[in-house]
Amino acid sequence: MIYQLHFTVTEYEKIDYWAPLMNYFLSKSDTIEIHCWNEEEKVVEETKTMLQGSFETIEENDLTIFKGNIAIDVINHLLFNNVEIEGKVKWFSIFLSKNATILFHSEHWGREFFAPNINEKDIAFIKSVMPEDTNFNQYT
Repeated sequence: MIYQLHFTVTEYEKIDYWAPLMNYFLSKSDTIEIHCWNEEEKVVEETKTMLQGSFETIEENDLTIFKGNIAIDVINHLLFNNVEIEGKVKWFSIFLSKNATILFHSEHWGREFFAPNINEKDIAFIKSVMPEDTNFNQYT
């Protein structure tokens, strides 16, 4: 059976769940879309540098959006250089997809998540890495 899972983190002190969660879904994905608020200039510039022009860049309203194919250097940056000085995930939103089908969303700087097409094995993994006080809403 296929499920949809929306989940949120209530406490934002430790984000050790984020890299394993992203790694799990990055390994299933072929495309990534990263959203940054334009006012977060340092993150926007760092992301542009990391992607080295290999992604389409769109400036829309107050957002800079990066879209492109997943590559090992992008994965490494997301997994190992993902925390801002304030302790939050650097990017406002990250959308992962495969063959144009959305697999996973990480939003609000790594505090809110949505997985629209997952199975029981995926749910078990997600619950194994998330903090105990995570709020889960599962739909069929």
